[in-house]
Amino acid sequence: MFPRIGVFLFLGFGYFGGVTELLDLHARQWNLIVSPSNNRLLLAMAYLAHTTELIVLDCGRKYDPSVIARAARGREEVIDQIKNRRAYICFEVVKLLESTPSGKTSIIVLDFLSTFYDENVKLSTRKFLLETSIRHFQRLSQTAGLAVSVYVPPDAPDSIYLFERLKTAAPHISSYVPVENKTSQLRFF
Repeated sequence: MFPRIGVFLFLGFGYFGGVTELLDLHARQWNLIVSPSNNRLLLAMAYLAHTTELIVLDCGRKYDPSVIARAARGREEVIDQIKNRRAYICFEVVKLLESTPSGKTSIIVLDFLSTFYDENVKLSTRKFLLETSIRHFQRLSQTAGLAVSVYVPPDAPDSIYLFERLKTAAPHISSYVPVENKTSQLRFF
């Protein structure tokens, strides 16, 4: 059996629910995290860095080192456990995934699809790069944990297609999408 690495983040006594599992990393299966709170995800990464090394691939400029430093309470040995790499376009994302070695280091991909929503890149190219990325996710998750965070796409058919394709490829999905409030204002007239 492959070891599981997880973070259970205590969000305080005032938080409804008490303890929330944000990252559940284990080998041979990657986890898709839909619409996570960015700060909670960064806090979970900092707590996970206390015990293991992490590679963070930041695709949507979501990595905030000040949040990590505060969560690590300034301890450099914890901060040094996190290696951050950034991509600004979908081509760079694939290059980052290609150049990331599979090993015993857990990998977290932040805001993966944000660069794929760029309409200046042809849809056929974005689809090809997405399929290549999914193959890299499978490769990278064979020996260590891999988590991919995404946000609900804008209301464009191309974006929705890419989002749905990634969801169908993911072996495990954790969704933090807020539920719509279906109450309505009472009408008096």
